[in-house]
Amino acid sequence: MKWMSKRFTLVFIPDASQSVRRYSVSASLLVLIPAFFILMTVCAALFIYLYTDNQDAIGRLAGHITASQEQHAEELSTKNNQIAALESDLAVLAEQAREIQNKMNDIAELEAQLKDIAGIESSEVQISSALTMESGGQGGEEFPLSKLDDEQLAEQTMQNFSALAQLMEELKPSLESTMEAMLQYQHIQDITPSIWPADSRKITSTFGIRRDPFTRRTSLHSGLDLGGSRGDPIYAAADGVITLSENTYPQGNNIIIDHGRGIKTRYLHLNKRLVEVGDTVTKGQQIGELGNTGRSTGPHLHYEVFVNDTNVNPMPYLKEDREERE
Repeated sequence: MKWMSKRFTLVFIPDASQSVRRYSVSASLLVLIPAFFILMTVCAALFIYLYTDNQDAIGRLAGHITASQEQHAEELSTKNNQIAALESDLAVLAEQAREIQNKMNDIAELEAQLKDIAGIESSEVQISSALTMESGGQGGEEFPLSKLDDEQLAEQTMQNFSALAQLMEELKPSLESTMEAMLQYQHIQDITPSIWPADSRKITSTFGIRRDPFTRRTSLHSGLDLGGSRGDPIYAAADGVITLSENTYPQGNNIIIDHGRGIKTRYLHLNKRLVEVGDTVTKGQQIGELGNTGRSTGPHLHYEVFVNDTNVNPMPYLKEDREERE
């Protein structure tokens, strides 16, 4: 400690022309100055070490952050692409749903037309939508959809829609063909004389060989006689065109209807004719009144059927009443 209290003199001799300079320095100062420089050097080294280590840590952290950002950006891009794909699939599904709805409407219209042609009453069936939650009991076992992700579900739905659309594409021509066949059948039914031409079912003379009521000789009766009252309505037995409407003897007021396919019907002894040559008539339409004109013993309708201009028995054609078609 005594040494620390000593003082030392430092002598500086610049050169011979200048005076000598002396500095008195205590021993403690001589110790503190080097110690200070040593301490500063150690602090500087420690600072440099810590700074370098921190820079490395910051660099590693920045690298991790950059990698995490890139990963998140990649995941976000993948999700965005998946969302875009799903949106595109949903747009396609919406378009397919619209097309299927239009096709279903077409099929429903065809079905209604077929039922109308066939005379079937349309029954209204109320189908509850799966998207509409009605009040009441609910239940059933539930199964998770873990095996199907959104893309698979959308793809499967699209495939189902495509298969359904293809089925309806094949079904529509079939229905159209069926409707065309039914229309053809209905047309044949309409032009076939299958209804009774009068309200009366009183047969006063059948088709075939009989004794003539005037001459009492055996002769061929070319039609079917239906008894009734004067003025009773007489109906067209089928759709057709009036080719004859006149008053002659012995037929009296008589009408001929051409139904096509070589089939004609004739109505004799009418009290009144309500149609003229060239008129188009429909099955069950009134064309005249029952009467007693021409060669007749009393009010009746003489009804004839021609096939290729040959008289045939009308009885096999009389299958339904006019009211059954209304």
